[in-house]
Amino acid sequence: MLKLQLALDGELSAALDILAETRPHIDIAEVGTPLIYREGMRAVRKIRALYPALTLLADLKIMDAGDLEADIAFAAGADFVTVLGLANDATIAGAAQAARTHGKRVMADMMQVADPLMRGRRLLALGCDALCLHRAQDLQASQAAPYALLAELHRQLPEAQLAIAGGLTLDALPQILPCLPQIIIVGGAITRTSDPATMARRFAERIRNHEHSRVD
Repeated sequence: MLKLQLALDGELSAALDILAETRPHIDIAEVGTPLIYREGMRAVRKIRALYPALTLLADLKIMDAGDLEADIAFAAGADFVTVLGLANDATIAGAAQAARTHGKRVMADMMQVADPLMRGRRLLALGCDALCLHRAQDLQASQAAPYALLAELHRQLPEAQLAIAGGLTLDALPQILPCLPQIIIVGGAITRTSDPATMARRFAERIRNHEHSRVD
């Protein structure tokens, strides 16, 4: 089933308010990297305590000490951690081992990876559970969204759980949904609106309608 992941990057109090409003419409809550920089694992523990059944991702973007850093997030209550696809294989394998120890999962962020297909195959072999095509925030004004690449990865790596992130909007869904990702990650298009709950509901409805049309 296609899932909607909400990236929470602001102050913790504001993130909690937005999560309370949007919870009925999202499948995964992401404790974003800026929020982790501000609050550390306190943010993960707080959200886990408030929402014990919610799938929770800690966007650590691990680049070294994979087992140690992943273990910290899993112990705090995260279900997923992110590692950078550019990290060395030993780091990726360490994070994957920590995930197996805790019964949790690893998402590889493919940002700036030169050959996503080749690296994606290797990341899956090292134990990553999902691959995320991520258009970096600093490049969103100058870099095209990776929809064609997402479709190609789906064709070449049909066993992979694929996610897409980076400046996604409601208007982009008609281009994204036919590429068949498993996770759509949305941040500011929901969190920076005057009515996050309504916008999250609109995303969720579009996604569910697409899923139903595929089944029909």
